Amino acid sequence: MKTENILKIELQDVNEVMSLIKEAIDEMESRNIYQWDEVYPDYNTIITDIQAETMFGIFKNLELAGIVVLDKNQSPEYSSIKWESNIGIPLVMHRLCVRPKFQGQGIAKQLLRFSEQFAIDNSYKSIILDSFSRNHVALNLYENNGYMKKGKVTFRKGDFHCYQKIM
Repeated sequence: MKTENILKIELQDVNEVMSLIKEAIDEMESRNIYQWDEVYPDYNTIITDIQAETMFGIFKNLELAGIVVLDKNQSPEYSSIKWESNIGIPLVMHRLCVRPKFQGQGIAKQLLRFSEQFAIDNSYKSIILDSFSRNHVALNLYENNGYMKKGKVTFRKGDFHCYQKIM
């Protein structure tokens, strides 16, 4: 699966990222998934991701089709999860999101593969993430790609399942 059209998101892309997120929120809400809103992920979060050079995007025909953030920032709630911990600091995946018109085309899987290769290339031994308990498409994506459910945390919007994949 090719990943050569996945690039680091630049500051000039911020409005395109915000547009993608708004479209994704509208799509999720149409399926009664109230995971994201105007509070999160907000403009400042996205700017911080871009400035830290941790947001990557996949482009189709020069249009931003999906994003993912890869860093070491763990939510404090993760301290309650029994991660495989004897393997060093994990890469943390955040805000994996695909523009609705590109959903069902393997974009999320390409972003997963990119993230896994990024982890390997940067000597991480595992990837950890959380996913909203009512977003069954996302949960299935992780479970069908070798991510093991490690526990559950609660954020403002409800319960999120935590996953880990050993590289």
